[in-house]
Amino acid sequence: MVLSPQIDSIVFDLDGTLYTCQKLADRIFELAVQRVAESRGIALVEAKKLVVGAQERIADLQECPATLTQTCQELGIPPKELHQILQNDLHPELYLDHDPVLLALLESLAEICNLYIYTNNNLPTARKILALLGVDHLFSRLFTIEMNWSPKPDPEGLTEVLQQIGGPSDSFLFVGDRHAVDLEPAEVLGIDTLLVDDVSDLLQIHQYLGLIP
Repeated sequence: MVLSPQIDSIVFDLDGTLYTCQKLADRIFELAVQRVAESRGIALVEAKKLVVGAQERIADLQECPATLTQTCQELGIPPKELHQILQNDLHPELYLDHDPVLLALLESLAEICNLYIYTNNNLPTARKILALLGVDHLFSRLFTIEMNWSPKPDPEGLTEVLQQIGGPSDSFLFVGDRHAVDLEPAEVLGIDTLLVDDVSDLLQIHQYLGLIP
């Protein structure tokens, strides 16, 4: 990570970056498997094998982990259809709650930078998750799957995000939990990135910006 004091815009991934919740992740996977089973008229156990197999096949081809949206698309479930199901049936309020640590971390960043979300999630669900975490008011804009219905990693989608925010490459910092999906496309463009595994890792942004030693 090269120090770049010119950062004006921090672009965060959402799921797995600003929160981690295995139960919610499991529910998302369960809903995807159910839709694959329904679309093919097969049992859930067989649909799960198809989903896992498709994930592995895509990962081998692109040499990075397959997103669930990519995987379902490969199995004939369009992104719009998958995300309508998630919007209707996911209910993140059953799994997430206000996070005062995340709020404090992001509030201090929002005082000096513009904060954005770039996620493969859909807009209504992303808004609900951020509201549940208590941080929805801190983001200038959310860039979600509806932008072009093409999941990350997507160079064209990334270019659109950068153009809509505006600014030179050294004015951005991208933060995410999956290097190949969230960060590598930005790195190719000379943009600084930060890989995180937990909310506490977000303190590294403060170090990066010189806010703490």
